[in-house]
Amino acid sequence: MAEALTDPSLDIFSEQELTCSICLDVFTDPVSTPCGHNFCQACIGGYWASSRVCSCPLCKRQFDERPLLNINRVFALIADKYKHSRYGTPLQKGLPTAAGGHEEQAGTCAYAATNPFAPPDPGALVNCDICTGVKRAAVSSCLVCTAAYCDEHVQPHLTSAFYASHSLLDPQEALRGRTCVEHKHLLEVYCRTCQSCVCGICVLGEHRTHQTVSVQTERLHKQKLLSRSELEIVNRIEGKNLRLMGLKQQLHVVTNYANGEQAEVEQLLSELSESMESIRALLLGRMQTKRDAVVTHGEGLVSRLEAELGQLVERRALMDTQATSQDHIRFLQNFDQTMAPLAAASDPQAEAESKLSLHFNLTDIKSALTDVRERMDEIRTGNTRSRGSLGSISSGERDMSDGMSSYRGSNSSLRASQWSLKDVKKIKAGAGLRKILPYMEDVTLNPVTAYPFLVLSEDRKQVKRGEKLQFYRNSQQRFDIWSCILAKEGYDTGRHYWEVSVGDGKDWKLGVVSESAQRKGLFDMSPSSGYYALWWSGSQLRALTTPPLTKVKISSKLRKVGVFLSLEEGQVSFYNTKTGSELYTFRGSEFTERMYPLLGTGDKEVPLVLLTVQ
Repeated sequence: MAEALTDPSLDIFSEQELTCSICLDVFTDPVSTPCGHNFCQACIGGYWASSRVCSCPLCKRQFDERPLLNINRVFALIADKYKHSRYGTPLQKGLPTAAGGHEEQAGTCAYAATNPFAPPDPGALVNCDICTGVKRAAVSSCLVCTAAYCDEHVQPHLTSAFYASHSLLDPQEALRGRTCVEHKHLLEVYCRTCQSCVCGICVLGEHRTHQTVSVQTERLHKQKLLSRSELEIVNRIEGKNLRLMGLKQQLHVVTNYANGEQAEVEQLLSELSESMESIRALLLGRMQTKRDAVVTHGEGLVSRLEAELGQLVERRALMDTQATSQDHIRFLQNFDQTMAPLAAASDPQAEAESKLSLHFNLTDIKSALTDVRERMDEIRTGNTRSRGSLGSISSGERDMSDGMSSYRGSNSSLRASQWSLKDVKKIKAGAGLRKILPYMEDVTLNPVTAYPFLVLSEDRKQVKRGEKLQFYRNSQQRFDIWSCILAKEGYDTGRHYWEVSVGDGKDWKLGVVSESAQRKGLFDMSPSSGYYALWWSGSQLRALTTPPLTKVKISSKLRKVGVFLSLEEGQVSFYNTKTGSELYTFRGSEFTERMYPLLGTGDKEVPLVLLTVQ
């Protein structure tokens, strides 16, 4: 050691000649480039790693590839002894001495002491990277600057706003995991070929021909890629959020729709159940009433006949007694009493009344209930038919539209039917069609009121009975038992006439009905309930009067029927348009509310057709 401090050969070198032009400090592991300039091994490796071209930092001579550089051992020994003699640093282990041997030091490694980025040993100090000559112990390390600083050189990081974003750590903690395992130097270079961080010395070895950049440059490049990826993720997040909002909205709509439909179905089922119970009570009640009346009448007849039978038996017994008596005087005295007429003898009219009969006219009702049962079986088994048939209603909006059209059509018909006082003259029944035809109007059907099994044409001019349920939406205006439908046009004043082609239909009804007349459940269609109509069924025409129904005689087959309504006179008349004869007239009625044309049919083949004004 004393020899190194007093070695006169060191006086021939100045500190400037032993200083690296990159780190501006005395050489550490110096190497020589092919152009003859000397640099620290780590310094020249880091310089070339961060440069696009491989050139000398001093003379700018370019090399085709990074040259393979080895440590100049003699020059390294001179620099190490200079630092030892000048600053008292320990000699580096493993370098040759002046005698040609190797200087061995026990205890600590001088190389690690002079390398501020060597892995910290327990209790070892990290030197300041800025200090020249004698290096002081570092107190903080900056991860951004990749350097360690003593108390003096760390002040800019503590006082300057420029370094406000730099993070300072304990020197030993900052080096943990950030040093090269082989060379014990800081990982300050990124090898793009190997996709790993290396030190400056590794650049001169196995990574000599690889593409390398500084960790700061690679960080900026990776940061841009990260920003792009982050932008893509942000866009995907926004897209996912929009889709999530859309799905939530759809889920909300679907839930509301399902709840609404479920509530509507529950309401329909409840109303159907109530309607069926009402029909059951009404129908069975009427049947029970008729049955009880017939049974009561029969029981009365039985009692009367039993009484008469008892009298006859007694009279016969008396006659037998008289016939077998041997007393001639007593026989003659009691003869008149025995032959006296019976007081309770039956007359021919009583015998006729003794015939009991009971008949329920349930053909239409049974047919309607059978259709309902079949439709409910189809719903239960899931074999329901799509409502795409002719004239079927597809939505509630169409019902509303038809309702508004009915209102507007009724107003226009009302204006068209206004008349002057000179025209107010009573049309006598049977006067024919000549005086009625001027009042003929176009009439269209209102599907909102249609019985669910009726099928309408697209122009709302034809209707017939269908096999399947056509109208699903419930309406207070809809018929649910009687197979009927009303027109959209309603009349509250004036005279009105329309014609209907009935063809060969086997079951149909035509007439008018008041606006507030009952449409739900089972009831008698008669003027007392607001119905003024004719009914064709079983090759017989009847007027729907208060029971019993009135039979109407016709002279020829009906093909077209005209209906005439005069509200001021309270008259509804029906005509055979072929012969011009009057079929039947309802008179003496007082129409205090709007009246609507009525059509009803149970025929599944022949439709009723409303004729258009020519």
